[in-house]
Amino acid sequence: MARQVITATVEAVNERGVKVNGNWHNFSSYANGSDIDRTVQAGDTAEIVLTSTGWVRKLTVKQRAATQKAEQAAQQGNGAAGARALDAAQYTRLRVVEIAVPIAVHFAEDFDAYLTRLGALVNWLVAFVEEGDPLG
Repeated sequence: MARQVITATVEAVNERGVKVNGNWHNFSSYANGSDIDRTVQAGDTAEIVLTSTGWVRKLTVKQRAATQKAEQAAQQGNGAAGARALDAAQYTRLRVVEIAVPIAVHFAEDFDAYLTRLGALVNWLVAFVEEGDPLG
């Protein structure tokens, strides 16, 4: 079996190799140091040259994942097909939950108490932000 060239999206990476098309391929110790681009990340499109036994002999990143995401976002545009932005009420509630979680964790004895305190705290903070001081 001769060397095989694969161009695919990298699914996962670790210090020993890459996973593409559902299979792990380890980096060859016989490859030149510059032949394998060790900056490859999951989501990158790479061209991989495999030995006859499946070892990665050469790896070249063809397209970075961040570049792919930027191109996809540009293709979607600002229309209804694109990701929707949070409106002001959703953003407020999200920020309030982010603030309230560590406070509720600190004062809760168990999980049920945590959920009760979190709900009460979030409701109070949302009322405070949207309507002013609820205590007067």
